[in-house]
Amino acid sequence: MPDPTLTAELKSYLESEALFRFGDEITEDTDLFKAGVLDSFGYLALMNHVHERYGVELGENLLDSVLVSLRGIAEFVESAAVPSADGR
Repeated sequence: MPDPTLTAELKSYLESEALFRFGDEITEDTDLFKAGVLDSFGYLALMNHVHERYGVELGENLLDSVLVSLRGIAEFVESAAVPSADGR
């Protein structure tokens, strides 16, 4: 299970940028593309956000499997992130 702080930050980012809310219908395990809340433009913005904030590159090759849900994105970012000088 990914770090709750990381998950909360990504959730907040996705909700503010994609204009939807996680809840009963859209959970941390929902395929955001199939649910219609994330499209290719949104994914590009997410890739940029994750790279700038966490120093992690999200490749398009992961799009079909790992990076379709909030949980999958958070787990990938957590496993690939390089800690900064302040420990984040």
